[in-house]
Amino acid sequence: MEDAFIRFCGLANKNDSHKPSEVSFIEEICFTESVNFLVHLGFVLCSLVGLTVIKCRWRSITTFNIDSGLRGWIHFPWHYIRWILTFFYIFISACCLADGILSQFYSMFDRPFIYIPDVAQLASCVLSIIYYDVAESANAPMFLVLFIFHWPAALSINVFKTYQLYTQKFTTSDLTFLLVCTLVTIYGSFLILELGIFFKKGYFCPGYSRDIPPLELQDPEKKFHQSYVNVLSQITYTWISWVLKSGYREPIKMEDLGKLPQEETAQKNFDLLKMYYDQQKAKAPSGRAGSQDLAKVYVKAFGGPFLIASGLKIIGDLAGLGGPLCIDGILRFVSAESKESEKGIHFVSFWEFISNGYVLAFLMLCTVLLQNVCLQISYYIVIRDGIHIKTALQTMIYLKVLSLPTWVFSGGHLTVGQIINHMSVDAFQIMMAAFMGYYIIAIPAQIILAVLLLYMQLGYSALIGASIVIMLIPLQYFISKRFTSIQRKTMECSDDRIKKSNEMLQSIKLLKLYSWEGIFVKAVEMAREKELKYLLKGAVYVIATLFLTQVTPIFATMVTFSIYSSVSGSPLTANKAFTALALFDKFNAPLHLLPVIIKITVNAVVSTCRLSSFFNAEELKRTTASPIGSTEAEYCLTPPDTSDRNGYMPVELVQTEGKDVTDQSNNRNDLLDHPDKPHLDSLINDCNGAKPDESIVDDVELLPSCSNGNVLEIHNGCFTWDRNSDKFVLQDISMKISRSKVTVIIGKVGSGKTSLISAILGEMMTVSGHVVWASANQPLAYCAQTAWLRNASLQDNIVFEERFDEERFQTVVEACALQPDIDILPAGRLTEIGEKGINLSGGQKQRVSLARALYSRCSVVILDDPLSALDAHVGSHVFHQGIMGILKREHRTTLFVTHKLEYVEQADYIIVMQDGKIEVQGTYKDLSEQNPDIVKAWKSLTAKSDHEKDKETEVEMEDEVSKMEKKPNDNLRGKLIQEEEREEGSIPIQIYLSYARAIGLFFSFFIIFSVITKQSFLVAVDFWLAEWSSAGNHSETTGTQYGNNMESPSLNHFLYGYIGLTFSGILCALLSSLAHVISGIRASKYLFIKMLQNVATLPLRFFETTPVGRILNRFSSDFKTIDDQIPSNLERLMWHIVLCLSAIVINSVVAPFFLLPVIPLLVLYYFLQMYFRASSRELQRLDSITKSPVFAHFSETLGGLTTIRAYRHEDSFFQQILNKIDYNTIAYLYLNTVNRWLGIRLDFIGTSIVFASALCSLLTATLGYLQAGLVGLAILYALKMSTYLNWCIREFAEMEMQMNAVERVNHYTTLPSEQQLKEIGTGCIKVDGLDISSVTLDHLRQSISIIPQDPILFNGTIRFNLDPDLVHSDEELWEALEVAQLKSMVSELPEGLNTLMTEGSENFSLGQRQLFCIARALIKKSKIIVMDEATASVDMETDAAFQTVIHTAFTNSTVLIIAHRIRTIMDCKRVLVMEQGRIVEDGDPQTLQHNDGLFAKLVKAAK
Repeated sequence: MEDAFIRFCGLANKNDSHKPSEVSFIEEICFTESVNFLVHLGFVLCSLVGLTVIKCRWRSITTFNIDSGLRGWIHFPWHYIRWILTFFYIFISACCLADGILSQFYSMFDRPFIYIPDVAQLASCVLSIIYYDVAESANAPMFLVLFIFHWPAALSINVFKTYQLYTQKFTTSDLTFLLVCTLVTIYGSFLILELGIFFKKGYFCPGYSRDIPPLELQDPEKKFHQSYVNVLSQITYTWISWVLKSGYREPIKMEDLGKLPQEETAQKNFDLLKMYYDQQKAKAPSGRAGSQDLAKVYVKAFGGPFLIASGLKIIGDLAGLGGPLCIDGILRFVSAESKESEKGIHFVSFWEFISNGYVLAFLMLCTVLLQNVCLQISYYIVIRDGIHIKTALQTMIYLKVLSLPTWVFSGGHLTVGQIINHMSVDAFQIMMAAFMGYYIIAIPAQIILAVLLLYMQLGYSALIGASIVIMLIPLQYFISKRFTSIQRKTMECSDDRIKKSNEMLQSIKLLKLYSWEGIFVKAVEMAREKELKYLLKGAVYVIATLFLTQVTPIFATMVTFSIYSSVSGSPLTANKAFTALALFDKFNAPLHLLPVIIKITVNAVVSTCRLSSFFNAEELKRTTASPIGSTEAEYCLTPPDTSDRNGYMPVELVQTEGKDVTDQSNNRNDLLDHPDKPHLDSLINDCNGAKPDESIVDDVELLPSCSNGNVLEIHNGCFTWDRNSDKFVLQDISMKISRSKVTVIIGKVGSGKTSLISAILGEMMTVSGHVVWASANQPLAYCAQTAWLRNASLQDNIVFEERFDEERFQTVVEACALQPDIDILPAGRLTEIGEKGINLSGGQKQRVSLARALYSRCSVVILDDPLSALDAHVGSHVFHQGIMGILKREHRTTLFVTHKLEYVEQADYIIVMQDGKIEVQGTYKDLSEQNPDIVKAWKSLTAKSDHEKDKETEVEMEDEVSKMEKKPNDNLRGKLIQEEEREEGSIPIQIYLSYARAIGLFFSFFIIFSVITKQSFLVAVDFWLAEWSSAGNHSETTGTQYGNNMESPSLNHFLYGYIGLTFSGILCALLSSLAHVISGIRASKYLFIKMLQNVATLPLRFFETTPVGRILNRFSSDFKTIDDQIPSNLERLMWHIVLCLSAIVINSVVAPFFLLPVIPLLVLYYFLQMYFRASSRELQRLDSITKSPVFAHFSETLGGLTTIRAYRHEDSFFQQILNKIDYNTIAYLYLNTVNRWLGIRLDFIGTSIVFASALCSLLTATLGYLQAGLVGLAILYALKMSTYLNWCIREFAEMEMQMNAVERVNHYTTLPSEQQLKEIGTGCIKVDGLDISSVTLDHLRQSISIIPQDPILFNGTIRFNLDPDLVHSDEELWEALEVAQLKSMVSELPEGLNTLMTEGSENFSLGQRQLFCIARALIKKSKIIVMDEATASVDMETDAAFQTVIHTAFTNSTVLIIAHRIRTIMDCKRVLVMEQGRIVEDGDPQTLQHNDGLFAKLVKAAK
C-alpha cells in the first residue's frame, strides 16, 4: 500500500532527488489528492448504483409519456442555475486536467497525483448532472440526498488543499491555486443549492407527495416541449429529434405535429398586446395611440425576451473575438522556442498556461462553442418572439376589421388591398424587425471591439484601415436610402401589376367571352415591364451593396498591411497578420447586415405608422341594451356630441329614461359557445376606449322613442357614404317598422333601396337624425343583394354557425326550392361551395343566402332583392313558402326589397324610394286611396294576381322538377376546389435546369466561372500574405530590418504582389455580383411572361376549381421570391460552397493528416443535412400551405362583413381566425426549432474542424515542417469554414424552398391550354352556315356579344369599361348610355365618361352595373348577342323600357335571351324550352303558351 502511495506521488524514482521540505510538501499534497480522488471515485460508484435503481424502480411510474417516446420533465427548484453552474464546473475541471497534464509535461518524472484526481473529478462532474437529470425526469427528488454527502466532502478537501497551497506561498498568479479557489466557490454554491432544494421540497418529510406534471405534459396531443426539457436538450434541441426521425421516414403531416402550446397561441399573445395597447391608449391625451405609442406597446408586451436575446447575442459576439486572440497566441507559441523539462515538481502559472498553443486550441474550442450556443439560443428567442408579435398583430387587425363600417371602404378611406397588406405585409415587416432588431445593438458593439483589438495588434495602421470600413458605412447608408426609394417605386409598380393581374383573374370569364384576354395580358405585361425597369435600377444599388460588403474588409486589410511596416517600423509577422485578418473578417457580417437592418427598420417604422392609423380608424359604435319599446317613457336620452367626437353618428340604441332592461334574444349562441370568455363586443369597446356601463348624463338632448309595437324607427335621417361629401345619398328618411310584419321596399334602379338597408344596418354615416332599435345588439338575419357565400359545404352555408336541426333544415330547403338542386350536386348538401359560390348559378346562390336567413332564429329578417335571379315559378314558390310562409308563421319582422311588383299587394307595409328619399309609404290599401296613379302604374307592369293558379302551377312545377335525374354521386366528398399541389421530396433537377435555361446558358456558366475565379484570387491573396508574414517572422528572428526602407526589394515584392492580387479579387467580386443580379432579372422576366401567357389560355374549368388567391399567389409571392431572393441567395450559396472547399484544400495542403479527422466529419455533415432537409422541406411546405387558409378566411370575412355583423357572429369568426393562425404557427414554430437543431449540430461540426485544424497545424509546426504563416492561414480558413458550413446548409435549404416558387410557376406554364371546339360528341354547331369548329376561339368570341348574369366592371374609367379597345367615339359611347338608361346619370358626374370606377364598382348600384354591361354590348354591335339574365337586378319599369330598346337597337342582330321574367320574352319570335339538357319545346311564344306544356306552366306561374 505504501509502495502504491509512493508511486502515486512520483517518489519511487531513485534519480529524483529532493530536499526534505520538498518531499514533505509532495507527500502532503499527494495525500490530499488521494482523498480527493477517493471522494470523486466514491461518488462515481454511488451515482452509477443510484442510476440503476432509478431506472429499474421508476420505469413503470414515469410522470409522462407520449407516442413519440419523449418524456417530460418537472423541473426542480433552481433548475437553470444548477445547469449553468455545472457547465462552469465541467470547464474548470477540464482546466484542472489540462493544468495537471501540462505540469506533468514540464516535469522530468511521472507524478500521477497531478492529473489522475482531475480525471476522476471530471468524470464526477459529468456524472453528477446525468444523475440529477435522471432523478428529475423520474420526479424522484429523494435521490438527490447523495449530493448532500458529496458536496460537503468535496468542499472540505478543496478548502484544506487551498490552505496547503497558501502556506506554500501560492498566489492567484499560480494556476493551481486559482483553480482550487474556484472549485471551493463552486462546491459551496452546489451545497447551498442542494440544501435549498432539500428544505423546499421536503422530500423526506411526512406527507411528501411527488409533483403533478403540468397539464400540457399530460396532453398527448401537445408535443412541443421546449420549455419542459432539461437545459442540455434545450440548447441542443435533442428533444425534437422525433420530428426529424419521423420526417425522414415519410413526409410530415400537420396532424403529426400535435397542438400548439398555450403560451404560443394567438389568443394569449393577442391578450398581452391588447392589454398594453389599451393602457397606452388610455394614457394618450387624445385617446388615440400614435405610432410611437404602438412601438412602446411592442416593447412592453414582448420586449423581455428581446432583451435576453440581445444579451446572449453580445456574449456570443464577445466569445467570437476569442478566436482571433487565440490565433495570435498559437502563432506566438509556434514561433517561440520550446521549454525544457524540470527535475522537480512544476506548477504551471496562469500566463504560462494560456501561452501554450494546445491550451489555446482548447480555449478556442470553448469560445467558439460558447459563441455558437449563445447565438443559436438568441436566434430561437427572437424568432419565437417575432412569431408572437406577428400573430398578435394579425389577430388585432382582424378584430379591428370586424368593427369597420362599410362606408370606410366605399368612401375610399381604406381598400381591401390595403387591409390585406396590413394583415400580411405589415405584420410580417414588424416580425422581421423583431428577428433582426437586436443587431442594432450588436453591430456597433462588435465593430467597436474589433477596432479596439485591431489597434492593440497593429497600432495606428489598424485605425487607418478600420477608418476605411467606418467611412464606407455612410456610403452604404446612402446606397440603402436610395435603394429604399427605388424599392418603394418598385413596390408601387408591383402593386399595380398585381392589381391588374387580380382584375384579369377575377374577370376571366367575361374576358374569354369577349376575347379580351390579350388586352389585359398586354396591360399586365406593360406593368411588369415598368416594374422590371425599377428592378434594374434597384439592381445597380444591390450590386453596389454586395460589392462593398465583400470588398470593404479586403480593401481595408490591404491598406493596413501596406502601411504597417512604414508606420510601426516593424516587420509584418504571422501572428499580427492573421490575427488582424481574422479581426477584419469580423466586419463582414456587420457590413452585410447593416443595409439589411436599415431597410428592415425603415419598413417596420412605416408599417407601425400604417397600423397605428388603421387602429385609429373610425368604427361602428357598440352600445348596451336599451328598452326603447317601453310605454312609460316618451323620450330617449343620447349624447349630443357623438357626431363631433367620432365624425359620424352610427346606429343608436337609445336607452329609455328610468329603465334598464336586458336583451333576451341577443347573445345566446355566443354565451353557449364561450361561457368563460367576454363577448367580442367588450373587446371592440375596449379597443375604442369605450366603457359599456358608462353613461353621459350632462348636456343631453331628448329624442322621441320607438312607439310600442315597432321594432325599428328612423327619425329625420340623412345618410352618406363619404363624410367629406356635401351630397347626401339618403335624406329626410322617417319610417317605422312594425313587429311581426312584412315591409316591402320598392323603387327604380339607383333610388336608394340598398342604401336604406345599409343605413338600417349601421353601415352608412348618419349625418343627422336617428336610427332607433327596440332591442340592443339584436342579431339580424340578412340576405344581401349580392349573395355572400363561404367556401364551405352547402349545409354549413345555410346553418351558418347555428345549431343544426334536421327538421328545420329540410323545411327551409323545401321553402327555398333547393332540394332539386341538392339532389343533382355530387355530394348533396355536403357538396363544397366554391370561392364566391363559383359552382352555383346566380339563382342558386341567392336561394342559399335566403335559406340562411330563414334557417336562423333571428326575430328580424332583412332581404335585399333575393328574388331577382329566380325564374317565375321558383320565385313564387320561395315568396309564398318562405317569406309569407315560414317568416309569417314564426311572427318574424321582415324587410323585403324587391323589383317583383306582383308581390307588393301581399305586404303589410310598403315603402317607395325615389332619388334617395321615401316618396310614399303605407299599406297597399292606403296607397290605393291616396296615390292611385302609382298603384295603377304597378298594375300596368304586372298581370293581376291569381293565387290559385300560382299554387296549382307550383305543384305542377315541383312534379316536373322531381323528374330530373339525380347526378351520379361520383364524388362523395363533394369537393370542388382542388387541393393545392404539394410536392414531396427534393426539388427535381429539371427545375434547376429550367431556371438555368431561363437565365441563359452563357450567363449560367459565367456565374460559376466568376465565383470560382473570385475565390481563387482571394485564396491567392491569403497565401501571399502567409509568405509575407513568414518572411517577417524570419526577419524578426534574424534581426533584419526593412520596415523603414520603402525601397527594400523584399518589401516591394510582397507589397506590390499583395496589392495586385487584391485588386484582381475585387474586380472578380464586382463581375460576380453583376452576373448574379442581371441573370436573376433575365430569369424572372422569362418565367413571368411564359406563365402569364399560358394562364390566360387555360380553360374556364381551371378557374372554377382553383381559387383566385392561389393563382394570384403565383403572380405575387412566388415572383417576389424569384425577383428578390433567389439571385442574392444563389450568389451567397455558391460563394460559401467555394469558400468551404477552399478551406478544406488549404488545410489539406498545409497539414495533410488534417484529412483524417475531417473526412468523417464531412461524411457526418453530408448525412446530417440529408436527414435534416427531408423534414425541413415538408415543414416549409406546411408553413406555406397553412398560410393560405388564414388569408382566405380574412378575405372571406372582408367580403361578408355586413352579413357577419348582422347575424352577430363576430365571436365565431374571431375564434376561427385564432384557430387558423395557430394552425399556421405550429408549422412555423417547428420549422424554427428544427433549424436550430441543425444549426447547433453544424456549429459543433464546424468547431470540431477548427479544433482539428489547430491541432494538426500545431503538430506539423512543432515537428518543424510548417511555417507560422501557414499555420495562421489554416486556422483562419477553418474558422471561416465553421461559420459558413452552417450557412451552406441553411442557404441550400432556403434555395430548395425558393426553387419551389420556380416549380410552382413552371407547373402553371405546362398546364394544357384551351382546346378548339372540336370535341363535340355528335353533330355540329353552325353560325351563318359556318361550322364553328373550323374557326379559332378568338374569332368566334369576337363575333358574339354576351351580357353575363353577374355584372363585371373593371378598375378604370367609364370610357374604358365601355370600350377597352378605345376604338369608338364619344358619340357612340353616349348613344349606348342613352339606350341603357344611363346617360342622365353619367352626364351629372363631374368627370363624365372619365369618372373612375372605385374598387368593386361600389360607387354604382348593382342595377346600374348591369346597365353598364348592357351598354358595353350595345357598343360592340355584334351580329349575335346573348343576354344571360341581363335585367335581373333592374326594376320592372326600366326592364320594360329596355325591352322596347332591344327591338329597335338590335334589329340587325340575332338576340338570344336567357330570362326568368317570362313576360320579357313574350314578344320574342321564338322560344326554346330546356329540360335535363334537352330542348323540349320550340316555337312561337304566343302558340306555346296555349299548349299544355312546360312553357305554358311557366307563363301561368308568372301571372
